[in-house]
Parts: sequence; C-alpha cells; structure tokens
Amino acid sequence: MIFTKREIDEHYPLAERLRLEKAKSQNSVIYWINELVRNQVRGAEDVTSLIEVTKDLIAQVEALYAEKENSASDETTIQSNLPEAELLENQLVSLYEEKELLFSKTKTNSMEEVIALIQGMEEQLNSMYSEYET
Repeated sequence: MIFTKREIDEHYPLAERLRLEKAKSQNSVIYWINELVRNQVRGAEDVTSLIEVTKDLIAQVEALYAEKENSASDETTIQSNLPEAELLENQLVSLYEEKELLFSKTKTNSMEEVIALIQGMEEQLNSMYSEYET
C-alpha cells in the first residue's frame, strides 16, 4: 500500500512518521556504518566526522614528530636543561637536609608531629598571655 505525502500528513501523527522514517533508514547500509562509527569512535558521529577526527589526529601526530625532531636536533637545548636539572636537584637535596635538621632539632619524626608541637606551643603562649592580662 503506497500513500501520497498528503495522505501521510493527514493520517499519521508526526511521531509515527518519524518512527517510520527511522525504520526506513535502518534498512540502509550507510545507517549501520554510521552507527558503528558512532559506537566505536569517540568524537565521531558519522563517516564524515570520522574523517575529520582522523585528519586532526594525523595533524597532532605530525606536530609531535616535528617537535621531537626539533628537540633531538637541538643539542643546545638539552645541554641548557642540564644545569637547570642540577639546580633543581641541589634545591631538593637542600630541602631534605633542612627537613632532617628540623626533625633532629625538634626531636620529631614527621611533619605532623612538628605541626602538633607548634600548635601546642601556640596554645601555651596564648594561655600565658591570657593569664598575664588578668
């Protein structure tokens, strides 16, 4: 049974027409390819968007390779990073030495104990001030 467009518009509600259109489109190979792309590739809804996503990924990979080649060929960059790394290492060693000195001077084993010690001293100081004021 074949209906004219006017008969369909008059006799079938919009929701029913949309359901029929979807059922008709599901018979298409393109529909199922787009469904596969939509379910398998994040960021892609159909074949066209899959091509765009692929182009973007290729551009990103090419940019990464170009950046890697530039950094590998530029040995001055690598050599200039060595003093910075040594400086950071020296700073880190210095911080650990200060931490160990703090632990040995306060006879504590962790930063939590140091904080508790400082809070206890603060409470004692506050109580001394409150006793002095009264």
